Amino acid sequence: MIIPKFLQEGQTIGVTAPSFGVTEPADIRRFEHAERMLKERGHPVRKTPNVHTADEEGRSSPLMQRVMELGSLLEDDSVGAVISASGGDYQCEMLMGMDWDFIERHPKWIQGYSDNTVLLFKITVEHDIATIYGGNFGDFGMEPWHRSIGENLEFLEGKRTEQRSFPKYQDGFIERVTGLEPFAEDNDVKWICDKGNAGFSGRLIGGCMDVIEWYHRKGNLDISKFLQKYSDEGIIWYMETYDMDEERIRRMLKGLADDDWFEGVSGFVFGRPLFYKGADYNGVILDSLKDFDVPKVFGADVGHKPPRMTFINGAKAEIVIQDEKATVRYDLRG
Repeated sequence: MIIPKFLQEGQTIGVTAPSFGVTEPADIRRFEHAERMLKERGHPVRKTPNVHTADEEGRSSPLMQRVMELGSLLEDDSVGAVISASGGDYQCEMLMGMDWDFIERHPKWIQGYSDNTVLLFKITVEHDIATIYGGNFGDFGMEPWHRSIGENLEFLEGKRTEQRSFPKYQDGFIERVTGLEPFAEDNDVKWICDKGNAGFSGRLIGGCMDVIEWYHRKGNLDISKFLQKYSDEGIIWYMETYDMDEERIRRMLKGLADDDWFEGVSGFVFGRPLFYKGADYNGVILDSLKDFDVPKVFGADVGHKPPRMTFINGAKAEIVIQDEKATVRYDLRG
């Protein structure tokens, strides 16, 4: 596994918009504040031209412009990491224009969540480059920073290899007025494991279930080499959903299991679902995965209900669940 070089002092953080552009005034203020906060911490920000543009459907720019602007950040030696401006519905269009040999020649940390699973998952699974499923760029614009934000930057800088779960989470979206609003603390965080207290390890892989289901259904991703290379070490699957319902989740998990995507699985971790309709979420997943006698964890700090831990696709990880709290430890040596 290729672990990209960590951000060095003074290195630039690149921001691009592979799906939606960010055009709301409050969100623009949030981005401007994020730029100031990161510059104060030694990292100037370079935004591509499409970050604050959008067509009528929300696309930041035509697909090839999105491809080229991402590429411009990857080949710029002054840029040490790339963070997505936003999620959206259109990142899958970029696959038609991607030069994967170019990606392999320019391995850098690429970070985002939700629709960004399209690129992150494929880059790690098919091209053996670690990626980060974490906050989009706007998270760095809150005031004050949540613990998760400072720790995210420390991961990018190579200063951190361990993270603890958070005490509270935000149950959905909040309206922004100033643009600097921090995460709300609506409910207690509880990492619930079906086996009680547990510890397990393996290569971490996953993302937004909505996208992983799309990849499986379309058959346009080859996971076989990743499984062949890493299943003996154990593989930890983490997933969270934007708006999948019970039927889609059952169908997806059955399909992945039937097609051996869970070969070598050592544990499953599920984030808090955002818009879910159906029977008890945890129960549906437990029933769907009943043939896998490994820990299954729910309520994780990953995905659409923040705060978000820094989940590193492709990295060796150990997850310890103790009294409904979690610690994630990484070995980032490849």
